[in-house]
Amino acid sequence: MSRLRGPCIVLLSTLVLAGSGCRGRGAPGPTSAAASPTPLGEPAGPPDEAVASTVRRTLEAARHPWLRWPDLADVVPALRDLYGTEADRLVWFAGDRPHPALAGALAAVAGAAERALEPADYDSERLEAEWKRLQGPSPVPGADRALFDLAVSVAVLREIGAVHQGRVNPHTLGWGYDVGPKKVDRAALLLAARNGEGVPALLDRLEPSYPHYLRNRRVLAHYRALARAGEPPTVPDLPKGRRKLEPGQAWEGLEAVRARLVVFGDLAADAPQAATPDGTPLYEGALLDAVMRFQARHVLDTDGILGAATIAAMNVPLAARVRQLELAMERGRWLPPVDRQPTVFVNIPLFRLWATDPASGAEPVRMKVVVGKSLENRTPVFVQYMEYVIFRPYWNPPPAIVENEIVPHALRDPSYLEREDFEIVASGDEDAVALPATAANLDAVLAGSLFIRQRPGPQNSLGLAKFVFPNHENVYMHGTPATRLFLRARRDLSHGCIRVEHPTLLAEWVLRDVPGWTRARIEEAMHADRPTAVKLREPLMVVLFYDTVHVNSEEVVHFASDIYGHDKELDQALARGYPYPESAPSGGPKGRS
Repeated sequence: MSRLRGPCIVLLSTLVLAGSGCRGRGAPGPTSAAASPTPLGEPAGPPDEAVASTVRRTLEAARHPWLRWPDLADVVPALRDLYGTEADRLVWFAGDRPHPALAGALAAVAGAAERALEPADYDSERLEAEWKRLQGPSPVPGADRALFDLAVSVAVLREIGAVHQGRVNPHTLGWGYDVGPKKVDRAALLLAARNGEGVPALLDRLEPSYPHYLRNRRVLAHYRALARAGEPPTVPDLPKGRRKLEPGQAWEGLEAVRARLVVFGDLAADAPQAATPDGTPLYEGALLDAVMRFQARHVLDTDGILGAATIAAMNVPLAARVRQLELAMERGRWLPPVDRQPTVFVNIPLFRLWATDPASGAEPVRMKVVVGKSLENRTPVFVQYMEYVIFRPYWNPPPAIVENEIVPHALRDPSYLEREDFEIVASGDEDAVALPATAANLDAVLAGSLFIRQRPGPQNSLGLAKFVFPNHENVYMHGTPATRLFLRARRDLSHGCIRVEHPTLLAEWVLRDVPGWTRARIEEAMHADRPTAVKLREPLMVVLFYDTVHVNSEEVVHFASDIYGHDKELDQALARGYPYPESAPSGGPKGRS
């Protein structure tokens, strides 16, 4: 598959002489002020009364009369800081003369789509129209100039917040993740940018710079270009009574399959196409290989069989793929800086784990994972730090599993606990004595005075290694004896924890800086008689996140289904617009171990 290196989409106001590269390279000023090399001084006299009163009334009401999102609750504190420092009560003008930085501000708003934002949310078209009117031959009332100035400030303040930490705080969605620590002084940043580097350069600096986010941005531009070029033909349903198309069979619908795979980049446009004597396309050769590439990129069984699931994935509109990328970039802005230290990522709907090394930019570890079930026991979204690894661990099942699964089994079948290596104990000590599986002891387990755990060994549900990053959800990574699950394409099958495909490989990388912990010693500890805990030299960042799109380091684009409905929830929250809610729904996080 070809590497996707789509150019950035540059959206510039037709009324502003500005230039901008993929990362926004600043812009000269408006036509009426382009010759001004330095910031203009404020007028010597008092501010225009119409300007001052309009600014005052707008801030007091916390509403702007012509913005798409007129409620200014999210930016009023910053606006007061801004306009309180301006002698003429204007940020983007010195009296009636535009500030040289205004052009860059307008270009940044017009180019919001480059950053996976919606220019209409920042009133880009209205700002262009108002700016054109302000430059016209007719005198413009001071109140109109004030409203325009305020609108530019609102747009820039909102865009600063959006690119730095996202628009929606995930805490408000009940996902148990809060971006509060990423808040910045937007008023100070805006003033510094106006007087120095310019707004486009400021936004470049605030936007995430880690490779995954930048790859998403490049691919977003590519998919937008594909969408503008037009949707390829829809793949029809298979003929009635036919549930699948296997290699070597003929079908007229393969023409549409071919057209879509060419657009998606899975098939070369000049790839040969086999056909029957009457011209019906045959499902073989390059087309078959392309379908398997497509399946691998879309979390489908890579069997080359064209069935309902594969056809449905092929027919997802390009606009929907664009939206998946936009939502992924919104989530990417929630993360703390992740390009300054080694990190383990788990993409929940993609069922994949990878580790990153910022020194080399490589991904030295990649593997499949099993995550929490989609209808219940969802794996939560959060950022924590791994502190230690336990080899040959005990498993202490959470209360819900004990009450709903293990004890009912044991009451029906007295041999169940012994057969599954479970034991009843009075404490969590490794040396705790196993107690008999009597009805009385099982009742004590339900009452919370006794406990059930699973002995270390090949049958242990955690496998031979447990990777611990303390968190209030009691979620961790671990191995599993059920390795057959990794043969499935869709792997939301656990009670919330993350089962890893290659625990030995992960342990070797996690402990690479801990003296003496070679692969041989790790394997020895995995097969020892007792559990062994090894503390990491430095805590390791672990990011459990939820993106239905992933662009790997080879720039291969993977799309996944919205198994938990998080894309839908985020899309709905973004549609509500500014100002977004600041409190989480009742009931706490949805993820459970």
